[in-house]
Amino acid sequence: MKNIRLLLLAVPLLLAACQNSRQPGAADSTQVITTAASTPEGYYEASLPAASSPGRLIALTLRAPAEVQMTTDYLNGTPEILQMGNWSVQNDGGILITLVTVGSGNPEKDTLYFQPDGESLRYEGSNYGSDGLTLVRKEQPTPAVKELLIWVKSEGECDRGPGFGKTKCYEVQYGEKPATPVAGAWEKLMEPIEGLTFEKGHIYKLRVNRIPRDPRIQDIGAYEYKLIEIMSKEKAK
Repeated sequence: MKNIRLLLLAVPLLLAACQNSRQPGAADSTQVITTAASTPEGYYEASLPAASSPGRLIALTLRAPAEVQMTTDYLNGTPEILQMGNWSVQNDGGILITLVTVGSGNPEKDTLYFQPDGESLRYEGSNYGSDGLTLVRKEQPTPAVKELLIWVKSEGECDRGPGFGKTKCYEVQYGEKPATPVAGAWEKLMEPIEGLTFEKGHIYKLRVNRIPRDPRIQDIGAYEYKLIEIMSKEKAK
């Protein structure tokens, strides 16, 4: 009988405890705590080897709200290919990127699709062959000096634009061998090459250092160029 009385006394206490646990603001042991997913903004990089060349370094920068920049550096004495455009997150969490190549004169857009995978972006498509492309999030490196191979066909004076004055400029090509010398193969380098004394009527092959300028300096090009070596000098045909 004593045990039955104790049990009858315990029942109201248990009911009260249950009622108190349901009061607003009370902690619920079954509550799931979620954390927001990391945002995709940042700098991503991948190095792709190549059998017959030094390979490619690909860098992708996603900025808020929708700006994207992609550079492809072939590591062969030529400038990087720069592409800019927009990005957006799709319903499945993937990232759709639309890019236009800067300075190419080609308005055609490249569309790339990436799937986030932890701290990486995995490309989904066939543009990068059977090995694919996975870009890894990293700290964005400080711009570094890069050695370029530059063919110089002519020297002149170019206008930087209203209010910026004129500068020495050249018709140039990049890389080990110049392209077929048709009109569209040469492009403008709108900066002087320090140390070069150009002699009209010749084509030069140069090794040049491209040096990043302080980005805080306004109204000036991003790089300066300094001659390392004149590799060849030939009469223009």
